[in-house]
Amino acid sequence: MFWLVWQIGFLILAAFGFGVLTGWKVWSGEARSAEADKALADVIALRRENENLARRLGEAETRAVAARQQPAGAVKTGHADMPESKAQPVSAKPAASAEPKSASTKSVAPKPAAKKSSPPKPAAEKPAAPKPAASKPVAPAPTEAGRQDDLTVIKGLGPKAAASLKAAGVVSLTQIAAWSEADIASWDERINGRGRIVRDDWVGQAKKLSA
Repeated sequence: MFWLVWQIGFLILAAFGFGVLTGWKVWSGEARSAEADKALADVIALRRENENLARRLGEAETRAVAARQQPAGAVKTGHADMPESKAQPVSAKPAASAEPKSASTKSVAPKPAAKKSSPPKPAAEKPAAPKPAASKPVAPAPTEAGRQDDLTVIKGLGPKAAASLKAAGVVSLTQIAAWSEADIASWDERINGRGRIVRDDWVGQAKKLSA
């Protein structure tokens, strides 16, 4: 009985070992076949790349040969044309035609000289354009002795402009009220008014304030 149990156990172990061995062989065979397929695919890809490189090299060599042959052909054609241009006879017709013309010009009798025209009169000197007279500073209008007004009461006339006017002698509203157009232009330039005298009507304001 014991011997039968031992035999059955041995058979079971043998079957298990055989199954493991068979599975390992199958698995290793599949792995090897997968590696072989991958290697074969790599070989095919490398072969295609080599073919492409060979084709490109062939095209490059063809272009290089064509580029070398093209200038040589052009030089040959240029040299071939040279003898033809030398062989062409130079026509002497223009020279022959030129000689009769020169002879005809010599045979023509000189015409009597025309009357000498009177020498041109010198152009009268143009009068120089008068230079614009520099604007002279307008003297301030006379004012009452000792009278000084606050010029800043005029709208648009600030303290700086008032100080400039007083430094030039304009100290009262009556003086500003007596300004003419020339005076306005002159004082506007002197105090750098930029048109404020006319724009703000300093003269009109001074007349109203001094009335």
